[in-house]
Amino acid sequence: MAKPSLFLFNNTEILDMTAAFTHTTRLFLLLVMTMSMVACGFHLRGEANIPAQLHVLTLTSDSGSDSFDRALRIALSKAGVVVIDKDSANNKVLNLKINAIAVADTQLARDADNDVSQIQRRLSSHYFIRQADGKSLYGPRAISTTKTLTNQNAEESAKLSYNQTHTESMYDDLANQLVSDLSYAPL
Repeated sequence: MAKPSLFLFNNTEILDMTAAFTHTTRLFLLLVMTMSMVACGFHLRGEANIPAQLHVLTLTSDSGSDSFDRALRIALSKAGVVVIDKDSANNKVLNLKINAIAVADTQLARDADNDVSQIQRRLSSHYFIRQADGKSLYGPRAISTTKTLTNQNAEESAKLSYNQTHTESMYDDLANQLVSDLSYAPL
């Protein structure tokens, strides 16, 4: 007959529970780490495999934004694309043509004083890949990005600064989206 024990569990059961707890703890920590990376805006991105015909381009931008044009040149450079002047290009160099960026704001919320407190800003445009003679090879392709902007009922200077900062980051997102989309060009 077994001796009565002061412990509810024997040693083997305690080891099994510890192992299960350790496994559960590991999964929980992995989940917390993953969620915190996503929350801070981290995105795992692959390298954009731009077709060889697009490694050297000319750029015609009617975007209306120097910030977007700068962000696009940086994103193209990071993807291994060299942007050259039209004067130094031969007739085989393709042209990346950007149309004007449209900005649309949608009111999302109002505060107790009926002042707008939150808007959704959408930036959108179209682009083409064209031959030197102007014939389109790829496009029109639509690109767009959306962001919710709060603080719309703050002091005017604070609101303008806040909106400008977030719009600048939206231009970066739009430029990166265009470069990513170029990797799907069937050239």
